Amino acid sequence: MSLLTPPGAGRSSEVAGGRRRDPQTRRRGRLNRSDSRRLRLSILGVIGLALLVTLVVRLWYLQVVTSEQFVAQAVGNIIRTVPEPAPRGRIFDVQGRELVGNRIVNVVTMDAFILRDQIGPSQRRRLALELSRQLSRSGVLTKSVELTEALGDPAYGPFDRIPLAVGVSDSIKVFLAERNEEFPGVEVVRRTQRVYPYGDLAAHVLGYIDTITAEEIEARRNHPKRYSTVDEVGKSGVELAFEDILRGIPGWREIEVDNVGNVVRERGYRAPQPGTDVVLTIDADLQKLVEDELLRGLREARERQDESVEDSFVTFAAPAGAAVVLDPRNGNVLAMASYPGYDPRVFIGGISEEEFDAFVHPASHAPLNNRAIQGVYAPASTMKPITSYAALSTGLLGPDGFLGVTQTSEDPGYHVLADCVGECEFENPDRAPNGDVDLRLAIAVSSDVYFYKLAEQFSRRTGYDEDQIQQTARDFGFGRTTGVALPFEHAGIVPDAEIKRARNESNPEAFPDPDWRTGDTINISIGQGDLGVTPLQLANSFTTFANGGLLYLPNIAVGMVDPISGEMVTEIRPRLTSRIYLPADLRAPLLDGMQGATTLRTNERVGTAQKAFNGFPHDLWPVAGKTGTAEVLGKADSAVFVGFGPLPEPRYLVTVLLEESGFGGEAAAPVVRRVLEAIAVDRIPEAPVGIPRQDLAGPPAGGPA
Repeated sequence: MSLLTPPGAGRSSEVAGGRRRDPQTRRRGRLNRSDSRRLRLSILGVIGLALLVTLVVRLWYLQVVTSEQFVAQAVGNIIRTVPEPAPRGRIFDVQGRELVGNRIVNVVTMDAFILRDQIGPSQRRRLALELSRQLSRSGVLTKSVELTEALGDPAYGPFDRIPLAVGVSDSIKVFLAERNEEFPGVEVVRRTQRVYPYGDLAAHVLGYIDTITAEEIEARRNHPKRYSTVDEVGKSGVELAFEDILRGIPGWREIEVDNVGNVVRERGYRAPQPGTDVVLTIDADLQKLVEDELLRGLREARERQDESVEDSFVTFAAPAGAAVVLDPRNGNVLAMASYPGYDPRVFIGGISEEEFDAFVHPASHAPLNNRAIQGVYAPASTMKPITSYAALSTGLLGPDGFLGVTQTSEDPGYHVLADCVGECEFENPDRAPNGDVDLRLAIAVSSDVYFYKLAEQFSRRTGYDEDQIQQTARDFGFGRTTGVALPFEHAGIVPDAEIKRARNESNPEAFPDPDWRTGDTINISIGQGDLGVTPLQLANSFTTFANGGLLYLPNIAVGMVDPISGEMVTEIRPRLTSRIYLPADLRAPLLDGMQGATTLRTNERVGTAQKAFNGFPHDLWPVAGKTGTAEVLGKADSAVFVGFGPLPEPRYLVTVLLEESGFGGEAAAPVVRRVLEAIAVDRIPEAPVGIPRQDLAGPPAGGPA
């Protein structure tokens, strides 16, 4: 080995196994392995950092952005907002007597959330069975099947309290409160309930309330007073017409509950605000008198023989009727009655399907219908004063002459149309002659022949409208609703050539004749044919004769009263709708004729209502009126009478209609006479409080069961 050779130089070029490696190569290998580790660590760091950033962002989102949402959800599991219904406004008569009020009652309810979340079908049935037993033992007769149906009613929302029984005792309230485990979700709460101090008095006017339907909730979706599935709303009468006024503003109670629904504490409360009170134009004493006399008139009709039925002793069916009393000076409705009636108290707490079916069964004669505004009847001879006005106002008839030529016209009991083909002869009832009659006598004795001749002239004389009688009828309010603040009012019908033609086109078999004929005009002139009015329309039309031509929109209420202060917040004033030209010279013969109907009695002539008003104090309280006997196809005649007084400035106008009861002078006029006489001598009995008249519900005595 040379001394110049560096130490270990000979070994540095050798590697075990005979392979030689360069030192520089070894250093580069060590550097490459180090860079790779750093790269991997860098990648892992980036991933870790990304995960950390994602976690931080998520935590920020959950804690900051959506914290309120999750807090609300968490709190919602234990915080419940329970609506608290507001008391409805009360309803008073014109004298300030409470006709409909409120009282506090205990109501057994079921928590819908617990019912549907924690109770199975079998447990639900057991709960209904045991609860019905306990309620029935306490005096509130309850069927388990009714409770089961209520518990399964899908109309209730998930957080509603489902009402199960109304009017339970405080002992049941304590009993159920001590047995939460046996009756989970069941609680007795205090709510207001409608109370009727005068029983079923004025039921059709007042109406009734019942549980709101899904359709009604949808119609009131954005109502400011908020409706829920457990609320009760007006279904008819004033309760429905003044729903927005009578309904209060619901309150709420915010409570904290545990996982089984037990109340832990109350967290917030807003008291409900009661609805506004309504004061009606109805007088309770007069209303009671009218209802009683209406029923009496129907009972008397059922005891009389229907002489139109030969060879058989058949009494009148007299199944139904209506009566209206108006103040002709302002159009206020002082009384309104309809028979058969119903007791609104049966709807308290809900009514079963079986009970409701009984109301709508044909044999019950529709007791829920207010015949005073929904029943449509032929006005019969009460139409004759309007026909007379049509002739007087157009100059066809002079005040003292017939057709402007003679003062009288002969009534032989029948009239034959000139130039007529087919049915050309028209008769008085029983073809009875009345001799020579003028306008006054024709009204007093109700001569059909006189008005047949009068109506014929409208069809034959040039310069006169063939439909003048119909035009005049519309001027007096026929063919349209009166506008009274009660729901479901019928407009009636005033037939004319256009309506007759349309009926023929739609149903030619039932209405084969498309043409308007003189005979149609004649039928309209005496209130027969297809002419149809409601008792309220008829009463309102006659107020124009009583007050000299003013036609009012009938008022059923005088105003609204604040329930707290008792002050009138809204006053409803008389509403004049139109003026009918009725100067003294046109009005006098009409009033004379109608007064003669109640007073005329000579050897030859008798007013159609004279017998009914015999002995009435005419000298102190003069009365005018008009009878009507409406023909009904396939049934007995319906009786009609309109009377008003005292003349010359009447304050009361009474209209009575009795279905299938015979002549107006025999059946309806006595009812009006008794009502007006009680008013005239100031002997209207005081309406008793809390005495129901059971015979006003369901089918009439002697009628179909």
